[in-house]
Amino acid sequence: MKTTTYLTVLIAIMFLFTGSQAMSSEKSLYDRIGGEKKARAIVSDIWDNHSKNPIVKDRFAKSNPDYVKQRVFEIFAAATGATDVSYDGLDMKSAHAGMNISEMEFNAVVDDVLAACVSNGVPQQEVNEVLAILWSVRKDIVNSNILTDTLVGSNDAPMTKSHEQNNDSVGRDAHYCLTSHEC
Repeated sequence: MKTTTYLTVLIAIMFLFTGSQAMSSEKSLYDRIGGEKKARAIVSDIWDNHSKNPIVKDRFAKSNPDYVKQRVFEIFAAATGATDVSYDGLDMKSAHAGMNISEMEFNAVVDDVLAACVSNGVPQQEVNEVLAILWSVRKDIVNSNILTDTLVGSNDAPMTKSHEQNNDSVGRDAHYCLTSHEC
């Protein structure tokens, strides 16, 4: 798969923060999280979490980590209110068009983002705001034609049992879809 495909997924998840206004009128969410140093640490941990997560790791396997982390930092910073950082990439719907991201994958990414926030000491109120932002763009990311029933397989060979809703009598394996992009 192309590096841009993996990058798009990671960027898209972080782009979920775009348009978010901080709950506090005094400080942006970015500042309340801890500014650049903390945002970069969170982004690095998100990358690490995705790389180990059996549900989404194949989406990121061939990406350039340094490039992805920098772009995700830009998205995260700009979307959470940093005034000196901007992001001019694709919107969520465009970035995820044709990627066939399942509900299970989306949830796994949300879990990875939240775990990174918690491991970096982000206060619960700010974690809740991040969660709300993530869920606000779910409909632009998840392919609603893919239903994921269960996760099966070993730690080394994750598989999902997935079926398309469009009268396709032959359900397609999500691992196949992830690696072939033919779903």
